[in-house]
Amino acid sequence: MRFSTEKVGSRRGFFRATLRYGLLGLLAAAASLAARKPRSSGQRCINRGICGDCGVFDQCGLPRALSVKQEKGRRT
Repeated sequence: MRFSTEKVGSRRGFFRATLRYGLLGLLAAAASLAARKPRSSGQRCINRGICGDCGVFDQCGLPRALSVKQEKGRRT
């Protein structure tokens, strides 16, 4: 079976474009996941509301932790 060079070239072009745009889509998806702001829904306080000595204070998005972070920012 013979293939013309035009069909082979277009097939290669198709696979190149598919790979290129597929990788571009994966890169965009990874960037959007990395840039996403952590949401506070589903979080629970593990330190009974005492934010100062909490081990996850830096990543916490609960309202009490956010207000403590804001107060610490005002003092500095």
